[in-house]
Amino acid sequence: MCCFALVVTKLFGQTAEPLFKQIDPQKSGLQFLNTITETDSLHVFRYEYLYNGAGVGVGDFNRDGLEDLFFSGNLVQNKLFLNKGALRFEDITGTAGVQGNGTWSTGVTVADVNGDGWLDIYVCHSGKYADSLQLRNELFINEGAKNGKPTFRERAVEFGLDAPGTQSTQAVFFDYDLDGDLDMFLLNHSNHTYNPFLNTRKIRSTPNPYFGNRFFRNNGIKNGVAVFEDITQKAGIINHALNFGLSVTVSDLNNDGWPDLYTTSDYTEKDCLYINKKNGTFAEQLEKSMAHISKYSMGADIADINNDGWTDLFTLDMLPEDNHRQKMLKGPDEYDQYHLLWDSGYYKQQMRNMLQLNQGIDQNGNLRFSEIGQLAGLSNTDWSWSGLFADFDLDGWKDAFVTNGYLRDYTDLDFMKYTVADARIEAAKNGHQNFQTHALVVKMPSNKLSNYVFRNNGNLTFSNKTAEWGLEYPAISNAAVYADLDNDGDLDLVVMNNNDPVQLFENTAAGARSANYLAIRLGGNKQNLFAIGARVELIASNGMRQLQELYPVRGYQSSQSYQLVFGLPANTVIDTVKIRWPDQQLTYHLRPELNKLHTYTIPSTETISRPAIPLPSRKWMEDISSTSRISFRHKENDFIDFKDETLLPYMLSRMGPALATADVNGDGLDDVFIGAPVGQSSVLYLQKTPGRFELLQGPWSQEPEVEEVQAAFFDADGDGDPDLYIVSGGNEYGAASPEYQDRLYINDGKGIFHKATDALPSMLSPKQGLAIADFDKDGDLDIWVGGMYEPGSFPLAARSWLLRNDSQNGAVRFTDITAEYPFLLKPGANTAAVWADINSDGFPELILAGDWMRIQLIENNKGKLVPGTATLPGNLTGWWRSITADDLDGDGDIDFILGNAGINLQFKASEKEPVELFATDIDQNGTLDPLLTYYIGGKSYPAASRDELLEQVVPLRKKFVYYKNYADVTVDEIIPAARRKNMQHLLVNNLSSGILWNEGKQPWKFDPLPLAAQVSSLQAALVVDWNKDGKKDIYLGGNFEAYRVQIGQSDASYGLLLQGAGNRLFEAISPMHTGVFLNGDVRQMKWLNKTAGQALLLVAPNNGPVQVIKINQE
Repeated sequence: MCCFALVVTKLFGQTAEPLFKQIDPQKSGLQFLNTITETDSLHVFRYEYLYNGAGVGVGDFNRDGLEDLFFSGNLVQNKLFLNKGALRFEDITGTAGVQGNGTWSTGVTVADVNGDGWLDIYVCHSGKYADSLQLRNELFINEGAKNGKPTFRERAVEFGLDAPGTQSTQAVFFDYDLDGDLDMFLLNHSNHTYNPFLNTRKIRSTPNPYFGNRFFRNNGIKNGVAVFEDITQKAGIINHALNFGLSVTVSDLNNDGWPDLYTTSDYTEKDCLYINKKNGTFAEQLEKSMAHISKYSMGADIADINNDGWTDLFTLDMLPEDNHRQKMLKGPDEYDQYHLLWDSGYYKQQMRNMLQLNQGIDQNGNLRFSEIGQLAGLSNTDWSWSGLFADFDLDGWKDAFVTNGYLRDYTDLDFMKYTVADARIEAAKNGHQNFQTHALVVKMPSNKLSNYVFRNNGNLTFSNKTAEWGLEYPAISNAAVYADLDNDGDLDLVVMNNNDPVQLFENTAAGARSANYLAIRLGGNKQNLFAIGARVELIASNGMRQLQELYPVRGYQSSQSYQLVFGLPANTVIDTVKIRWPDQQLTYHLRPELNKLHTYTIPSTETISRPAIPLPSRKWMEDISSTSRISFRHKENDFIDFKDETLLPYMLSRMGPALATADVNGDGLDDVFIGAPVGQSSVLYLQKTPGRFELLQGPWSQEPEVEEVQAAFFDADGDGDPDLYIVSGGNEYGAASPEYQDRLYINDGKGIFHKATDALPSMLSPKQGLAIADFDKDGDLDIWVGGMYEPGSFPLAARSWLLRNDSQNGAVRFTDITAEYPFLLKPGANTAAVWADINSDGFPELILAGDWMRIQLIENNKGKLVPGTATLPGNLTGWWRSITADDLDGDGDIDFILGNAGINLQFKASEKEPVELFATDIDQNGTLDPLLTYYIGGKSYPAASRDELLEQVVPLRKKFVYYKNYADVTVDEIIPAARRKNMQHLLVNNLSSGILWNEGKQPWKFDPLPLAAQVSSLQAALVVDWNKDGKKDIYLGGNFEAYRVQIGQSDASYGLLLQGAGNRLFEAISPMHTGVFLNGDVRQMKWLNKTAGQALLLVAPNNGPVQVIKINQE
């Protein structure tokens, strides 16, 4: 593809120009070049943030109604450009007096710091200088305009904001204590790296004013000067030298009316989420709110991307989109390093962009987010800096713009491992200690990359429109701003580059007949005359809502426009503009005229009411775990599957716990059995009164070395009471180990169990799928147990078991009859199974789902099982986790909810582009070598990095000496032709969870569940008519955290209710509205049916505590 001023698409039969047009700097007058000149004394080995770029800010500095632009410079002077209209700009730097003090300038903040109604400019500084106190941030106070041209005076020292010696990235001014003036948070960074495991506790506990973040409270204006006081420690701001702050963003994240903060940190230190406690302090609670975060967090933005009234968070990292660049920067899996960092307080971090979807407030009062960046399509944008949400196409949904690039490819592993090593050796030969020279730096690869723009599809996903919208220009970009620079109603873009001119892109959306806009400027009061912190909500007649907050600092080292622009689809009518002002007053403005600028001003008042958190009044669920007396916590052992099988995509020893419920003692109340992992004993809890339980010891406590993954109560001996079957699975032991033997415990009718030692055949392999039914209609219950994988031989499936109940006269015995049905001996790695009579002939069919398995419907011909003949959709091979059978549409036959891995993964699977697994003994060492592949850009590549592959297949080191040798290879270049004869080849063509609809005699139909249900792995589903409207509802539980580190954990689910709407449609109801957030890696969910009229739900996660939930049904 080439120039994108050309026609790129067609709409309604007419050609359409790109959304953005680049304006030549000669034409616009916007000529600024941030030149980075590398020398022997100044290069990236001497100052690691050399290539991080400078900043940009936008504001109407002369109050003429046109947005002006200010640029900071690293090695060049700052520049201020006055907007003359029609996208023409005049350089007024000299007369304005904003050139700067000559030290390295970084972030730009535009704010009226002294409350006089004129926008001022705050510029941060950092860099390595012999005298660190040479570094001082600058505050350019706007002294008004003469002849239309503003002049400024630098007054940081007077205001107490010069922060001498501080390595600063960005400042943000906002009214954190709601007293009417602007306080300041100062984001800083260390200027040298630390060993993350050396003296960590000491460094964290030692305040550092130069590298740590700081907070300054505004104590009011005296003689025209705002008096700022450093209250970092009092305010609860973390302030230490491990900090490498790259962005700070403000938002009222929990909707309580008070501004909160999110700060990102590069390198190993985690980001911080500061919740405003409304008493002059903040509480850092990132780990309570987010399941994982970006690793090398850079720029960030906070905005409501799904129009639900809760602001969401976007953080940027450096994972490339294309395979070649991924392979050049990805090293070993580093499982031990990852967990050591986690245990050392750095939390769970993954190297990719994160989109944290705000899920609201949980039952404990904590803010919760689901990370959905991969589902959204925003996770891979390479070395990214500024992420900005704005409605560029004016369709009512906020799109995403991402700047991208780094002057030299510092993460190129060939350079870091080999070129640097050679330089070190050469320097030593010549008697030099310093090998990190400018001569070495210039050997570092340099690649210009295009920025990205993504269109919001309105359903939690985004589409890459970079080329189509005219923004595909390779550069080294960092800071960026959006603003309506030509006052035509749409948002133009200004992009800062290193060693290339600033780019101005004119947006043409406002000229389209299908687009409308509403532009809003706000007038505040007291010392916050620009109403920073105001919250504007548009309410349309069709029910659509949009929300924006006025916090200009967002993205990276940038300050955005104070003018809010809302896009509106054609024929949209705005009923109300609702404004929550910084002092919490609410005003409503009815039926505003579209396609024009509206100015609203805060009314004067003496009485201010501040809203509480708007939690839903209706609660369908209540977590009663704390009063239930069920204290069991599933505790995984320290077995790490990856130590023995290096290329496993996920651990196979993390499939428990088992969970089963029944009234075991005949008292009319259901009781609970919870299976344990290796090293922990299982438990049985008797329900003594509704919702309150008591632990009962049983014989299972004598066998703690078993991994119990499934369990079921059923009447094995025909005496009318429930007996207990426990499935042994996992991956901890070798082949044919006795720990894989399943167990059956017989109930005496009073809840006392004994082990039936001779009832089962020898079953010495890992299993998981479990289904019990009288399949042969002889009056007793038979058992299906699905095999998983042969220990140490992934992906070879272990055998499965069909056990016929041959118990007689009190002697319990199950006979293995699987050999009578050879197609059932090894149907695949069977994770889930269910018996269901799908053709209403009285005999139940067997439905199987599994890992790398196609859904199988085994027909029952009057007690004889035969391979199914039903016509199933072609895309039913998945990483299936669960099956639930029910008549979901009320047509009289059985449908199936199929739980899959979800689509919030790097892997995308389809019939045309499947995820595949190739397994053979590549190096003939007696071990299978499994290679997972998936498609990137239309071609299938190995998922494993070079280092991951070579750890498993050592002889390949000779073939892939350098990372570049491996960066573009396919599986055909890894597995020799001679090794393919007996190669295992598995595939997955669907990762979506969904419903398999029974169409009677017609082919079955598969419908994916709503996108809200695809954010994570679906491990369990329950069906109930929750609201008693006659339509079946579905409650979902999931997550799967056992993936290898390079893949990352799947943990975005907190439980989800799908409320039936009829016609096979379901509406997703968030956990905040149902009243309970599920915790952790859910494996099992069970109803307690006998609870004396009180509906209870049991939820059992892997490696976590059981939740007991009371259902408040209507």
